[in-house]
Amino acid sequence: MHNIDSVDFSQYKIVFCDSLQALEYLYKHGLHKSTVIKSSSPAVLLSEKQNIYNIESRWNVEQLGEFQSSIQKLSEDIFDYLLNVKGIQRELALNVSRSAVLFQGVLYKAACLEKNDFIEPRLFVKVHGNGGPGGNNMNSPWDKLLSSNQLFSSVNFSLCNDNWGELTTEGVSNWRRYKLAGIETLIYRLLVRLMKKLPGFMFKKEVLVPNENELIIETATQLMLHGVKVTEVDIKGTIENTSSNKEHVDIYNAISTIMQKRVEYWAVSDVVRPAMLLFRELVLKQLCQFDQLAKQWDSVLLRNDRTSKVVLMNAAGNVKGQIISSVCRKRSIPFIAVQHGVTAEISKLHGEASVITENSTTDAAIVYNSMNAKMKNKSHFAKAKTYVVGMSMRHNRMSFIKHAKTVHTPIVYISTNLYRNNLGLFLSAKTDYLSARYEQSIITKVLSKLPYKVCYKTYPEDNRRYADSDPVLCEIDSTNNIELFSSKLDMRYLVDKYRIFITSVATSTLSWPIMTGKPVVFINQKDKGPLTNDAYASMSKGIFVFNENDKNFHEKLRDFLSQPIEEIERLWIEKKSYREDMIRDYFSAYKNGAGSRASKIILRDYFN
Repeated sequence: MHNIDSVDFSQYKIVFCDSLQALEYLYKHGLHKSTVIKSSSPAVLLSEKQNIYNIESRWNVEQLGEFQSSIQKLSEDIFDYLLNVKGIQRELALNVSRSAVLFQGVLYKAACLEKNDFIEPRLFVKVHGNGGPGGNNMNSPWDKLLSSNQLFSSVNFSLCNDNWGELTTEGVSNWRRYKLAGIETLIYRLLVRLMKKLPGFMFKKEVLVPNENELIIETATQLMLHGVKVTEVDIKGTIENTSSNKEHVDIYNAISTIMQKRVEYWAVSDVVRPAMLLFRELVLKQLCQFDQLAKQWDSVLLRNDRTSKVVLMNAAGNVKGQIISSVCRKRSIPFIAVQHGVTAEISKLHGEASVITENSTTDAAIVYNSMNAKMKNKSHFAKAKTYVVGMSMRHNRMSFIKHAKTVHTPIVYISTNLYRNNLGLFLSAKTDYLSARYEQSIITKVLSKLPYKVCYKTYPEDNRRYADSDPVLCEIDSTNNIELFSSKLDMRYLVDKYRIFITSVATSTLSWPIMTGKPVVFINQKDKGPLTNDAYASMSKGIFVFNENDKNFHEKLRDFLSQPIEEIERLWIEKKSYREDMIRDYFSAYKNGAGSRASKIILRDYFN
């Protein structure tokens, strides 16, 4: 690592850089304009600067589709192999399989490197800045992947005027928040505080809540009203020792050949060794974290062991859920997951994430609808018994929210454009560059051509992917009818302000507008978060669905949205009966009572 002020930038013909700000600094300090800039950043790639090279152009849609679709089998093969190794518990097998899935982001970048990158001079500019709650994840691991190149150098660049906001409810009154959250949330907060002060011997039953979601709050409230103590508990301990023991190394060695074959298939030979070292580092770190946090959770579950306990958790398929699963199994404590959001039942590419679904770790999974239960039961990692109870009242309250008295902007486009870079799963066969170009086309060819005021609401990104702001937003500046809403506020607090909702990508974002009962237009992208075939068939009848890959797609969508708002609302009413079926199957099996239904199941089946 070199001091940025001491580097002769003029000597480099190729530079890895994902920041326009850093690039400007390099040009001012000797970098030739003829230097090739290799980048993944949409802001850099869409700039008017010369000699910009998309490092991810190595991937076309077909190749990336093959890469993404094969991740599920990879995780299943590693899981099955480890289960047959004597002494390895299920949760450790899940943990390593999850690590293998997370590593695919590294392999994706490693596969972008060429043989010349390992023998010719290269410079990598690493940016330092506020990355959000997950830390700085803006830099690809080029320095580690190219460490064997004696002519490789890297420098640090600190971002100036570095501001990064996190998710917020600023501007939303307490009354508005609790109106949406409901009386059950107020009761939950009050009773949890009260019970925390009461002695444990007063209760025979206790539910431990490591984290919450809307349905957990509703369910826990009902349990407390039936005399069950609810305790919020979490472990945020640091990992004191990252050294690996022989067992961890043996686990890695057991499956390294499986991963190495995949690396060799997708990447040039020079990158295989450094990539495998990164995979080894990831696996051993995750296993070390597993062991240390398992001890801490074990001590938590031992407290007041005279009570009958149940653990109730949101997003239980992550590493925390795997750890709790291991401890609960040893202590014979029921571990129950509650669905996080509607995604798996509607997303065609969600198989990649099957190793981290709730029912891979828990004894029971409480879900919203029959299609989610069907999907979970078919999973290769399925372990839990599944119960269908419907959505929380927060979701169902969406239909009670009326229009604001005056609607100046009748249409809102709810963007789900979240770039990948070095974070998250794929669930897509599009590069970040292609995602940006798609989003640009929606603005320039559809939204800007409508005879109405339109709100473009950005995705409330919590963890930062790139140093620069989204270049897509520059397109809005040249329009006359689009207003930008970039505050990191959840859409649920804004639904009363609009009459028509537009969105794309099969994610949980879709639930909130659909449950309002107002017209929803969904854009089905073939290569990014597309609907399953069954979900597409149902949703095409229940809401307005347009396919990105259809001929004259932009024109068809623009013509539809240019109709009188009242006409769109009339057409929406005609779909009511189909929409009721769609909601029942893919969103909420019941119109209310989910928390009560879930609490009765827990009391009946999981307390001794």
